[in-house]
Amino acid sequence: MMRLLLGSAVLLAVLGGRGRAENPPPPPPTPWRGAVLPSQWQRGIPPSAAIAVPQPITRDVKVEPVSLKDAIALALENNPGIAAQRLEPTRQVEGILQAQAEFDPTLAGELTYGRAETPNASVLAGSITSVVEDRSANLHLLKLFRSGTQVTLDSLNDRLDVNSSFNTLRPQYRTGLNFSLVQPLLRNFGWDFTYLVVRIAEQTADAAVYQYTANLANFVELVIEAYWNVVGARENVEVERESKGLADRTVEENESRVRVGLLPPVAVLEAQADAKSRESDLIAAENVLAVARQNLAQLVFYRPDGTFVPRTLEPNEAAAPEDLTVDVDETLATALAERPEIEASARGITVQQLNEKINGNALLPRLDVVGSYGVNGLSGVNRPAFFGATPTFSLTPISGARCTSLAPNQGYLCNVATPTPVSPFAGSVSNAYDRLTSGDFSTYSFGLQLQMPLSNALARSQYAESTIARSQAELNHRQLLSQVTLEVRQSVADLSSSRQRIDTTRVARELAEENLRNQEKRHDVGMATTKDLLDFQTRLTTARAAEVQAKIDCMIAVARWRRAQGELLQHYQIVLDRPGRRGVPWFARF
Repeated sequence: MMRLLLGSAVLLAVLGGRGRAENPPPPPPTPWRGAVLPSQWQRGIPPSAAIAVPQPITRDVKVEPVSLKDAIALALENNPGIAAQRLEPTRQVEGILQAQAEFDPTLAGELTYGRAETPNASVLAGSITSVVEDRSANLHLLKLFRSGTQVTLDSLNDRLDVNSSFNTLRPQYRTGLNFSLVQPLLRNFGWDFTYLVVRIAEQTADAAVYQYTANLANFVELVIEAYWNVVGARENVEVERESKGLADRTVEENESRVRVGLLPPVAVLEAQADAKSRESDLIAAENVLAVARQNLAQLVFYRPDGTFVPRTLEPNEAAAPEDLTVDVDETLATALAERPEIEASARGITVQQLNEKINGNALLPRLDVVGSYGVNGLSGVNRPAFFGATPTFSLTPISGARCTSLAPNQGYLCNVATPTPVSPFAGSVSNAYDRLTSGDFSTYSFGLQLQMPLSNALARSQYAESTIARSQAELNHRQLLSQVTLEVRQSVADLSSSRQRIDTTRVARELAEENLRNQEKRHDVGMATTKDLLDFQTRLTTARAAEVQAKIDCMIAVARWRRAQGELLQHYQIVLDRPGRRGVPWFARF
């Protein structure tokens, strides 16, 4: 197997709270907006390939010898559970952009056409039927600033054609450019106050990094424990196999002695019964070894050939406990400074404090300064319009007028329509924009808006809830410190006791071996019974198994001690790649 350097295992994470990466990674690729249109017409969604059960179920029958560091590196690279947890900090980083999107300017627009034809009941309308044709093209730009100011910019463009005889401009072009703002004075007032939601998202993302680090340390501890459990189970199989070998040898020796008359036949039966019992113990030990190997294989999930069942891994290291000197107070001080769970909990308290600040501000009434300013323009095509008629005497009828003959050859009295003056705003569309930019025609307004719930029940309830949540976070943080303290004290005690057990079990095993040799000599000369010999063999087996278990417990205790003080990842040179998060978008900087 190609050796894997554990330090080269790249673990995707995001920016922690202590520094920023100089070269942030590019954001995940975003598909073209129109790329989702074809799927809009599809019913349902295609099933994920991840939920499909492969047929047939394949398994890797090879056995891969690995060191402890190799097993950890392979597990970090291949385990799907830790890969899923690795994505959580990245998911939380996207929450920052979602919070910043509140400050993203919004561009809106509309193109409309309308036509209305209605009967007129008033003679002043100038026509029996009113026909109004309206075409508009408008743009709107909206932006929320970090100071809480809401700004709106409207560009209005309208073409209106009315068939009324009193309209001198047909069609007429109206343009407008309006600017309006709303500035909070009480609720949501303050520089960067509206940006607190982004601060919450940032703290949540930082907490996700530390929580992932803690989960990673727990996972590495599981791999270490699974690795040494395989080693211990394998050595225990050898112990049980040697125990069965001793029992089989006793059976053979007793059979020989029964044949020559030195022992009664019952001695053979006694030895055979004990041999079968030890064979049962061997079968159980082999099953424990098989389960331990399966557990390690599933944790590491090494599948170089893409099989469904991962490859079996065989540890190639023996348990060699380190001679460590540990101090409870020093370990506790290191744990309180290095444990990522404590950092994650601290970020959680900050989040609740920010929520409490936001909800406390919501207790205030809403008092806003509102104001607007706009300019407009007008143009259109001049059309003749008439208001009433003037009686005029003429010798001959006037064309286009209603004339009445006075008498034969005495002339005519005609009602001649009076035209209106030509509109001074006549012109093309560009003239309307010229008048708009001239600033000669403007509108403005300003004032105050007050909104205040009479009981303010919702705000008071939310503030009380956030206060309780903050208190809970602080109490949970204190409980976490107590839990860390307990874990440190237990890990130090377990490490010390397991180291002492190694010495005592080694001495016990040596004494059991010596006692068995003495009993064998006594059995050879007939001074010890078969039962005595089998009992001493069992004691030796128990002593050997206890020594093996003491070594394994010590190796696991060392890993737990390192995790308890927050230095397990550092010891195995596991480096989290923290490339940082996106910079603040331009629209969220003001």
